[in-house]
Amino acid sequence: MSDEQRGGERAGRGGRGGRGKRAGRAGRDAGRERRDADAATGAPAPHPRGRRVAGDALRALRTRLGASPAVGNAAWRLGEVLHHRGVERRPGSVDPDRFAGLYDGPDAPTYPRGAPPVDPLDPAPAPGVANPVLTVADVTDVPGAHCVADPFLLPDGDTWHLFFEVYAHYRRPTAVIAHATSADGADWTYDGVVLETEHHLSYPYVFRWGGEHYVVPDAWSKDPANPAPVTLYRARDFPRGWAPVAELFTPPGDLHDCTLFRWGDRWWALCGDGRDLHAYHAPSLDAEGWTPHAANPVVEGRPAGARPGGRPVVRDDRILAFYQDGTDHYGGRVRAYEITELTPETYRDREASGSPVLAADGGRFGWFSGFTHQFDPWYDGEGWWCAVDGNPGFGWRATGDHHWAIGMFRAPA
Repeated sequence: MSDEQRGGERAGRGGRGGRGKRAGRAGRDAGRERRDADAATGAPAPHPRGRRVAGDALRALRTRLGASPAVGNAAWRLGEVLHHRGVERRPGSVDPDRFAGLYDGPDAPTYPRGAPPVDPLDPAPAPGVANPVLTVADVTDVPGAHCVADPFLLPDGDTWHLFFEVYAHYRRPTAVIAHATSADGADWTYDGVVLETEHHLSYPYVFRWGGEHYVVPDAWSKDPANPAPVTLYRARDFPRGWAPVAELFTPPGDLHDCTLFRWGDRWWALCGDGRDLHAYHAPSLDAEGWTPHAANPVVEGRPAGARPGGRPVVRDDRILAFYQDGTDHYGGRVRAYEITELTPETYRDREASGSPVLAADGGRFGWFSGFTHQFDPWYDGEGWWCAVDGNPGFGWRATGDHHWAIGMFRAPA
């Protein structure tokens, strides 16, 4: 995803306009200082979801925990006991034929097909599903894994596929892309790691086009001055065998969570840094060197909605895009924006009337109690089936913030 700087800045960016920019610059400076200090002490690379800790004492505690794998893992295990205890898997009671016929064939699009007029703006935990449907306890092939996050669904015939990040704080690379399958969306079977590179990989934006399976993961470079290129992969033997097809573009800075869709006569990509949103476009999916939008950044100084947070719903007259709201802190909520005008020279959007669409439940304990930042909706003929992620809130300053898990929500159509 990103580095501690990007997560930590969310708390200090505040509102919009000049004051927010000054706060953001201060946060970036503080983030660089912390990274330099970590490098000097040999501390592990920070988790991209790290948030700035208020107070010197708590910051020192987290540094101490992070520097010692034994102590850090002990604190992490305490957090798992606090928030994931009592999670029992039970057979799902979901109709396994919900997607029958909707997403079969070679021309399944990058976005939900047959979407009704009602947008997925009112999701809730799916009936008949024991959330979370996937936790780090399901991961069997990543030693020292700490959490799973960034889920993307892909219904394909009679099988549901789920691609997601597996994060391991003391491993190199710190994150890889894994896969799970389900017959009904309720009961999931972990299938293993399917994509790993030298970079930290997350946000596996997976889709089909022209009878082929593609994925565009977010690749985080440790060196902010040399960001990793946005790379398109195609599967030789789906869901494995991912091979690079094209380097779409190299972002000019700390831009992440690239989201692709077809609109009009060209392909579009949106990515952001949590404050500014950038767009790119190309006439074909596998073109090298996509063209930056003439007005980049197309959105500036909007921490409430400037970093993608899931798959968009593409209509004939508009695009419903989901963005992470990092106004108060990273993982605050997910908001929906309607993109009403998009050309190589223009971009206009407005927040949807039902936004925000997703926020943590605010409880003291539990997988969805503190933070959330991912929303991937698919229409199934009756309503919207939505993959989400969540992270506990209580105690994260001491136990770390690597407790993300994945759940399934429903939204009416």
